[in-house]
Amino acid sequence: MIKRIDLPLILLALAAFLTPLIGGQIATDAMAFDPGGNALFSAISGALETPILSHSILALLCSASLAIMLFQRKILQVPNNWVSGALLILFSVILASVGYSEFKGTSIAVAIEWLAYGVAFFSVVAACGRQRGPLIIAAALFAGCVLLALLGIREYGQNKAIDPTHRIFPQWVGPNAMAAMLLIGLFLGMALAIQSERLIALAVSAGCVAIGIALFLTQSKGAILSLGVCLILNAVLLVVWVPRKQLGKAFGTAAAIIVCIGALAAAMSMRPTGKPGSSSGTPLGRIENTSTNMEQSVGFRSLLWKSAVKLIEQDPVGSGIGTFQFESARPGLVTQTHLAHQAYLQLAEEVSPFALLVFACAVGYWTRLLFKGGANLASNQSVLRAGVACAVGAVLVHSLVDSDLSYFGIGLAMFMLMGLGMLLSTDAVAPEYLPPVLRRTSMVAVCIFSLFFSYLGYVEAGRAQVRGLISARQYDEAKQRLESLRSMAPWDADAISLSAQMTSDPKERMQFAKDASDMAPSPRNLRSLARVQEETGHLADATSTLQRVLLRDPNNMPALKLLADVQAKGGFEDEARKTLQRMVQTEQTSYFKVRSLPELVVTDTYEARLVLSKFEKDPQKIVDLLQTAVDGYREYAKLTMPNVLRFMEAGGGMDYGGESPDRAKAKMTDASQAAKDLAAAYRALGKPELAAEADAAGKVFAGALDSLSLK
Repeated sequence: MIKRIDLPLILLALAAFLTPLIGGQIATDAMAFDPGGNALFSAISGALETPILSHSILALLCSASLAIMLFQRKILQVPNNWVSGALLILFSVILASVGYSEFKGTSIAVAIEWLAYGVAFFSVVAACGRQRGPLIIAAALFAGCVLLALLGIREYGQNKAIDPTHRIFPQWVGPNAMAAMLLIGLFLGMALAIQSERLIALAVSAGCVAIGIALFLTQSKGAILSLGVCLILNAVLLVVWVPRKQLGKAFGTAAAIIVCIGALAAAMSMRPTGKPGSSSGTPLGRIENTSTNMEQSVGFRSLLWKSAVKLIEQDPVGSGIGTFQFESARPGLVTQTHLAHQAYLQLAEEVSPFALLVFACAVGYWTRLLFKGGANLASNQSVLRAGVACAVGAVLVHSLVDSDLSYFGIGLAMFMLMGLGMLLSTDAVAPEYLPPVLRRTSMVAVCIFSLFFSYLGYVEAGRAQVRGLISARQYDEAKQRLESLRSMAPWDADAISLSAQMTSDPKERMQFAKDASDMAPSPRNLRSLARVQEETGHLADATSTLQRVLLRDPNNMPALKLLADVQAKGGFEDEARKTLQRMVQTEQTSYFKVRSLPELVVTDTYEARLVLSKFEKDPQKIVDLLQTAVDGYREYAKLTMPNVLRFMEAGGGMDYGGESPDRAKAKMTDASQAAKDLAAAYRALGKPELAAEADAAGKVFAGALDSLSLK
């Protein structure tokens, strides 16, 4: 007879299943939503346009589960006081960091996501019990990961003819983040397969193999390394916790899964794919060509880590949760980057080293409780506990090379698993009587939390719809939506910034731009204000505003370029030339040399070289300026242009790293002019062979222009 499953457990299981599918995006300020689309459907499908709304659905399920338990029962399972206390301190410190953040809108949204992790943790402990509940939640999370893996395998099948080395990341912001989520599913699946009966074990093992193949198709080296470390941990835990008579089945099942995954991965690496005339390579090309991309990948990450350390030294209190994206370029080592690619440094930089210490204490004491008395538990419980330990361990190890806790799906899954770990331990939870006042207060707080999260998601969807209306040139409706959005969320800097773009009245535009830059003094908002100030003749104010940008990002190319324009417009030609020379000098820095995307070639300094060459009369100085520019534009045509064309062919209005077809055309036009000027300078120096090479480069640029025009 099948026992009835309580509603709170059903809600948690649904949240666990959906987490890998709709928890993989992060909020950005540039997504446009189809005006005719349905925001709720977009959120349920995990679309990248409405990540906060998607996350609010998962938080709502967890909150509803906890609220029902608080309403129905006077006695609830409560986690160990030391773990609970450390987590409550952590969430309090994170929430407090909103107060000193210069970007309160962003910090509020990220802080709410962290609070959702806490709600999930306490919901799991309260609602799951010690028997069926942990198994149901683990199975639901595993099933979601299997479906995610199948979607990824399908994505590879759709792209392999065009790009055999394509890295999969359906429903997720990137391959590395998806890989960390798949690691969670793989270790849970192995535990479920070990303790299941034959037919169920076979089906679960097949799901594990699918996850393993998808994991390799992400080509995440950090995930593969984490997999190896945690497989060793899993083997040790099975030896220590599982009775000897059952070790054979446990190791046999795990070995069969790993061997199947390894064999299929080896087969993929041996078979080049691709049709005649298309790109060639293998599905594991990035993993195989370690020397080709390791230096760039590790180099960029190490610069991000150094930047985070410098920021911590400058401000030990932190800049506010979620604000690394705005502070990352301040040390001048890297371009503005959303995440630190190291969860621990990111937490320390944004909130404070104290927050990192508290997090470490919470995880450390949780680990102590998880390992305490392991040999005294039932076999199936020990196997699942080993799976939970390895899944959480995989996230902790992978967080050394990525900001896993900043991806809502991974963070929510990890804290749910920490809750399961408490239930699977010997004495990590205890039933406690909760007074009516405490239960009602907690229930109201949880309900307010979920409603506020949904409100943030609704505001985000409204912004995305406005951008969609602007893209569709439905300007009147966009203005009406913006008015409604500003009245509903007067604190939202993005809505105010969009209003500045939409109004034609100079005074209104100036006021909107000032308000947006006051609420969120990001380089983008400050540059927008500087443009308005320039257009209205306030050149001194524009210069001052751009200097504020350069304090936060000293090598910000658009700001330096605009500053040079403002200085030239004000009659300060010498200052303008110095600013352009400052742009050129960044070519010798890591900021310019090490890129987050190796294929995305930045050309701002080459544009500066073109302008500076106009001031020169000496052919040798012109050559010195233009040769580097022509070489750089040639690299752009070789590396960046194919990706711009690929995104054009894919449709959907997406640009490659901000490089639209129109921007590419403008750059190739500048490149053609640079090649002509360089050829003329070489001829003036009596070097016809080098002039011919410049002419050949000009033909390459002309061909690139033709390819853009034909698409």
